[in-house]
This record gives sequence, structure tokens and C-alpha cells, in this order.
Amino acid sequence: MHKFEFTPDDLFVNRLKTYPEYNVFIYQTQMHVNRDTRISGSGGLVVYDVNTNRTDSANKVYPFVISSSAKPAFKSQKYQPLVKNNSGDFQWSSAYVGGHGNQSVLRATNTYSDLDRFQLNGETAISSSYGFESPISRLLTNTTGGYQADYFDIVSANTGSSGSVEFNAATNLYTSALQNVARKYTTLSDHFIFKSSSIRSRDLVTTDGDNINFIFIPNMYYGSTIKKGSVELNYYITGSKIASCADINHNGTLIGTTGSTSGSVVGLVMYDEGIIMLTSSVELDDTSINYVPSTATSGSWLYYGTTLNDGTGSSNTLASASYDLNFKGTSYVNTMTMFAHARKGHLNHSNNPTYRDLEFARSFTTGSGRTFLEGESPIANVVSASYVSASFEKTTYISKVHIYDEDGNLIAITSMAKPVKKTLNDEFTFKMKLDL
Repeated sequence: MHKFEFTPDDLFVNRLKTYPEYNVFIYQTQMHVNRDTRISGSGGLVVYDVNTNRTDSANKVYPFVISSSAKPAFKSQKYQPLVKNNSGDFQWSSAYVGGHGNQSVLRATNTYSDLDRFQLNGETAISSSYGFESPISRLLTNTTGGYQADYFDIVSANTGSSGSVEFNAATNLYTSALQNVARKYTTLSDHFIFKSSSIRSRDLVTTDGDNINFIFIPNMYYGSTIKKGSVELNYYITGSKIASCADINHNGTLIGTTGSTSGSVVGLVMYDEGIIMLTSSVELDDTSINYVPSTATSGSWLYYGTTLNDGTGSSNTLASASYDLNFKGTSYVNTMTMFAHARKGHLNHSNNPTYRDLEFARSFTTGSGRTFLEGESPIANVVSASYVSASFEKTTYISKVHIYDEDGNLIAITSMAKPVKKTLNDEFTFKMKLDL
């Protein structure tokens, strides 16, 4: 087998910038990402693939850790996805399913549905559960005059002290916490100045801090950041679009494109944090719906996404309202490009049995002892010609390229769609890519 070493000119590491696109449809407490069927909960991207097709709780995969005085106890759980397989003497866990596996060695001390604590050969096993999906959530915020805070009193060393913190003015805790984060976006638009009396006369922290609608997008959706200009929100009543807004200026401001708020700024997008703020209270439709329990009101951007993991609304009273969210993320993929060379005069011999002509006549001697064979098998001539006098030429066919690490371990295999014919005068360079 021929082995060659890559030179510095044969290896290149590139970073690809991709923009994964998402369409999120929200209806009656459920969200559907890119039109996929919801697996569990309110919907969202699957976090762990281990439970993707497991619907029965008895067959789901649960993580657990064993508390033991024996050092190999933790390693012996060889079926844990995060623990390297162990072939020692501790055969305590035969399967990593249902949190118990082999019931002869692992039995639940509480009810099975608790999945909290187990006994494993007399040792305590603490179990947990894997999340299924990562959902997008929505929260309608208001101002508050104060909040209850727990603190440590250094003077009295009282760890149980608590008290109420009052503000000078009613404050929206969410916009107040995001003021510093929003400042980096002020170079894109002055709408990110939450509190000002000169540049933009408004105060999203105190005076205008009532009723600000937040949409929180988890990081696993957008990766590094949300792509500028990709955010679009659509609002539907009984299937008809009543309003839409989009980041049409690529500066983080959501401007109404249809409906009564067309042309006006209705919200903001914080790209790096995955936060959408909707601030417009302009009426979009005169249909009264219980966006707030037991309170019928007309639709506005403040109620966009109602029922989406916010604990409000009802599937019965909001049957006519649905929402659509579109955006693109930004992800970086590191890729290594490798060039493998088959130069002239190289790679023209093979250990494949078909490389030699095994039909030639051998001279041999037989007797009462061993059999002796003489002669060498010639290389098979695979050169095609119209005449019997065609000259012989060493020919091989390259079908695979194996990649090894510095320790000689095989780490990748590249297979050709069709074997490449190689003669002594031929020279090839194979270009391969490996995602890191």
C-alpha cells in the first residue's frame, strides 16, 4: 500500500458562511418549523436526536449518574452517550433506555414515572431527562414600580434577608436590562436609543415601557447571528393577512409593509441576541379576540405570537389568529481541502489478485513430500488494442483514497464514483473536502 505525506501546499482550511432559512408557523400554542411535524411540547428544533422517534416514555433515553465508592462506577455505565465505552468488570448498565435497562441490577425505588432516583447494585443512581425541542417563546412585558429582591447582609451576616426594591418611576425590567446591549445597534438606527429626549423623544424604559412584546429566538436557530434584512413577520386572522412587517432597510428596524402600520416602525431586531421587540399598539384589525384571558381586544403587534409559550390565551378563543415568522441565521462551517497527487511513475503497481495473470503455466515437481512451484506470475496486460502485437503497459485503477492521521489511524475514506485509469505517464490530483 502506497502512503504519501501531505505538504503544506496540499492542505487548506476554509470557512464557509451559510444562511440557514427558517419559517415558523404559530397557531394555537403550537409552532411548526419549516413545516415539520411537531414531535412534542409546543414544537421547535430537536435538541437531542436520541429521542427523536421514541414516543413511549418507557423507551425514552434518560441520563443518570451513579454515586459509588468504587472508582470505575461512573465509567462502567458504558451505554451513556457522553461516556466512552468501558469493558471492565462492572457490568451494571446493560442498556441506556428508560433510565433502568436491566431490571435485575437496576430497580426504581420510587414510582417509575418519577425517574428521579434508582438503586443500582445497592448504589444510588440519580436520573434526569433530555429535552426534546428548543422552542421560540413570546412575552408581553409591562412596567413595574418595584420588585422583591433577596440579598446578603454583610453586617449582620444574615443569609435569609429579603426586601423590596422600589424604583423612582415605573420601569420595564426587560428594556432596562437591554439598554447597554442595544447601544451597539445605534450605529444602524437611532431607534435603538431606548431613552432620549433629543434624538428621539421617547422612553421605552419608563414612560413608554408599558406593553412591549418580546419574541425570543434560541441561539441554535440562528447560530452566530440573525442575517440582516431577513426578518419578516406576518399576522393572520381567519387565514387572511391583516398586517406584515420586515427589516427592509437591513438596520434592525421592523417597518410595516402591509396593513394599518404600513411605512411605520413597529419593532426592533437584535441580531446577535435573537430578540425581537414589538412596540406598536396601533390597531390592525377590529376583530375582538381574547388575547389576554377574559379580555377581548383588537389585534395589534403587541399580541403577535400570543399563546407561544407565554402562558396566556386559549386555543378556543384564539382559533382565528395565527402568525408567521421568517428569518435566516448565520453559521460558519470550517472545511479542510486536501490535494492528493498521483504523479508519473507512481501508483502503478497493485496487490490486487487481478493485477497478475494467474493463467500462465507453472513448472512444478510432485512427490511424497511437499509440492514445489517455480516461476513468477506475469502482470496482466489490460491494454486494449486491435492488433495482437500491442505493447504491454503497466496499468492500475485508482478507486479509493484513504486519509490517515500522524499516528497511522485511518480517519477518512474517499471513494471515486468511477475508478480512474492510471498508466506510467498519467498524473492526477484528487481534490477532497472534509468538514471540521
